[in-house]
Amino acid sequence: MALKIEKGGWILIFLVGLALVGYSLNKYGVLNVGKILSKSGNSANARIDPAAPLPATSSGETNEVRVRLNIWVGCAGGLVANGGLDTTDGSIFKNKGLKVSFKIIDDWTEGASALATGNVDVMLTTADVWAKDFGQFQEKGVNARAFYMVDWSRGADGVIGRQGIGSIEDLAGKTVAFAPYTPSHFLLWNGLKSSGLSTEQRNEIFNKAVHTKDGIEPATLFAQQKVDAAVAWDPDMSDAVAKRQGSKKIYDTRIASRLIADILVVSDRFAAANPQTLIKFAQGWLEGVQFIQAQPSRAHTLIGAIKDFNIPEDLAKTMLEGVKLADYADNQSFFGAQGSDSDYANISRMAQEMYRELRLIKRISDPESTVDRRYIAALSGKFSSTPSEAPIAYKEPPKGAAPIATQRRSIYFDPNSAKMGLDSRAVVDEIGDFMRAYENTVVDIDGNTDSTGARELNMALSKQRAETVKSYLVEKYHFPPERMRTVGNGPDKPLDTNATPEGREKNRRTDVKVYPNPAKL
Repeated sequence: MALKIEKGGWILIFLVGLALVGYSLNKYGVLNVGKILSKSGNSANARIDPAAPLPATSSGETNEVRVRLNIWVGCAGGLVANGGLDTTDGSIFKNKGLKVSFKIIDDWTEGASALATGNVDVMLTTADVWAKDFGQFQEKGVNARAFYMVDWSRGADGVIGRQGIGSIEDLAGKTVAFAPYTPSHFLLWNGLKSSGLSTEQRNEIFNKAVHTKDGIEPATLFAQQKVDAAVAWDPDMSDAVAKRQGSKKIYDTRIASRLIADILVVSDRFAAANPQTLIKFAQGWLEGVQFIQAQPSRAHTLIGAIKDFNIPEDLAKTMLEGVKLADYADNQSFFGAQGSDSDYANISRMAQEMYRELRLIKRISDPESTVDRRYIAALSGKFSSTPSEAPIAYKEPPKGAAPIATQRRSIYFDPNSAKMGLDSRAVVDEIGDFMRAYENTVVDIDGNTDSTGARELNMALSKQRAETVKSYLVEKYHFPPERMRTVGNGPDKPLDTNATPEGREKNRRTDVKVYPNPAKL
């Protein structure tokens, strides 16, 4: 018997077919359906102007905010302000008329997907991971911005190695466990990039690496002696070192103290419709941080009592010792003024370089396009703008101390001169970006020459050139002069033969040796 399809059935079949074709074209990059929908006014892909003034009032704003977080103690300010995963009576958020629900999504990719699809309004992430997510969002026509700094990691993340591994260069040829496309990945990549290892050596490390699903498993594998090194989180990181005789932390975020920062990102869809709600949310989170600072024991108890968060009271106390919860002054400093060379911009540039190298993003975005400072700016006068951290005091490393990394840089100077060539400033700027992120370090700048010419002249010239590099870093980046020591080795420490032009070129170099700052460890 023949099947008769009515007119309405044919229309339905056509629409289903059209949807399937559109899905396929979007999946394989022929069409960007997200951008098409965005242009047609789909609110899920709304786009805001972060330079425009925020409206003083907005009718129809919701009081509900859905926030993605992972199980990480850095979000304590928000949890305390909320009284738990859901808003409780008498809490800071409740008193502001907000209804906040924290949704635990531990997987980083799923967290980004939840924001992109509108299943959450705000996402907890890190500045480095956001560099990847923003680039991928742009390809899909999804718009979102970073708007709040949550914390600095200050010892909670690190790289550990077995006996015999004392520096980043010692990782060459070793097997390292880490969770890919997470802050652990960025911490490892950035450390290797800032070391004296060649591109081939760094690639070999990543090719041999053991990939894990989270930052806990690498510590377990290390303790079981299944890998030579690992990138892990505390307290598991410290426990693993204690269990493996002779092992140690090579470097962590006490040293790279301005490299790993948690942030909050909001979708343009939500921000466009609820600007005043976001201001209240940011204010409440900051008040939660103030509560923790004033009454830490009560905050630890509250965190330990949160069902499904799985961080007991004693562990919350220990973990919070490895982070710096961001206050208002931290937020101002971290994001900086528009167009400034802020910590946020520095991290964003370095992370985008990594993810472009990994081919996970197609282009480098201006960090300015990824951030919205208006909500923090709206709180001006409500919180102190005075930094809560004293400037770092620097102390010379003890005699015979081994550096955690040694960079070898080709910095060109005018012939027989200590005047640095214009083309070499970009190289010294890379050193400056590194020193900014690894703020808790002391640096030796060693000038070296080839054997051409009189030794006495080369000794003096190499010292003068090292001083030129130091002066540039002090003047442009405002690093304290006592953080850097200069040495002129002349021709006494060659890397290669002076008998060939190629060898002499290698010997004309500047070595940058990096030490943990003994004054603050």
